[in-house]
Amino acid sequence: MRASVIMALAVGMYILARWEKNESAVTLEGVLGGLFAILIIALLDQGKTEEIAKGFAWLFFLAAAYNAIPAFNSALTAAKKQDKKKSSTGTKVTAV
Repeated sequence: MRASVIMALAVGMYILARWEKNESAVTLEGVLGGLFAILIIALLDQGKTEEIAKGFAWLFFLAAAYNAIPAFNSALTAAKKQDKKKSSTGTKVTAV
């Protein structure tokens, strides 16, 4: 997988994590910072610096995942609690 793709996934995960925490997910500063980071990684993702670019992209991805996993876990826990409440009242809930 190319480093620029990994970096784009990391930026997307960071945006989803901010959205999940009810923070402003897309700001001008965030968009410009994300695009700049993807551009730098894409420029390094050629020739002799390709392995370095992949290393930095995976580091960014791991940092974004570390930031996003607690938010996703809390969302899943809240959804399970809500599902249990609805199932105890006899209302059937189906996941989409």
